Amino acid sequence: MIENTKLTALVTSRICHDMVEPMSAIIQGLEMIKSDADGKPDPDALSLLDNGVGKAWAKLEFFRFAMGGALAEGDSELEEGRAVANKLFGVLKPELVWSAPAVAMPRPAVRVIVNLLLIANECLPRGGTVEISAEKLPEGGEVIVTAKGPRAKLREATGLALKGEGEELTGHTIQPTLTGLLARQGGVEISAKESEECVQLIARSAAFKL
Repeated sequence: MIENTKLTALVTSRICHDMVEPMSAIIQGLEMIKSDADGKPDPDALSLLDNGVGKAWAKLEFFRFAMGGALAEGDSELEEGRAVANKLFGVLKPELVWSAPAVAMPRPAVRVIVNLLLIANECLPRGGTVEISAEKLPEGGEVIVTAKGPRAKLREATGLALKGEGEELTGHTIQPTLTGLLARQGGVEISAKESEECVQLIARSAAFKL
């Protein structure tokens, strides 16, 4: 079991890591505005500010939804995670394709799926598409997150972290570790399949209702 203090510290480390790029853009844009002698708005500075603020807000909303404890309990639907996912992928390289039908599930499972979307993004170093779909099973159902693109690959450390088998817990592995922990606590089975330029992350549960 992960100690709460260590878990909190590593989650904070991960969030800070993801916030560096947008905050740097905001700071750079502000510095450009301050150094502008003629007092006219610099289009490049305004673009940096707009880009930085947009990315920062999207990532903060995502992490609040995916990792925030306030959304831990109750019944929900997969659709609850759609808005925050669309907003996040609006500032990421891959395109998000939402092909999943309505799926009823416990709220912790929604958080698991949304976290899988972020992991799928990290499987695509050169961009591509992340598609979310769902299928009905004899008992329950499964949600499939498919990452397709050049050099698509699931990092070995990420795969182990999802299974709870990673030896070293770091800021880079805390998000898949937390995803796997949420899945096991919520009765969601996670598996992964890889083929050429394609990674599939599959969440299966008897509690999924299509």
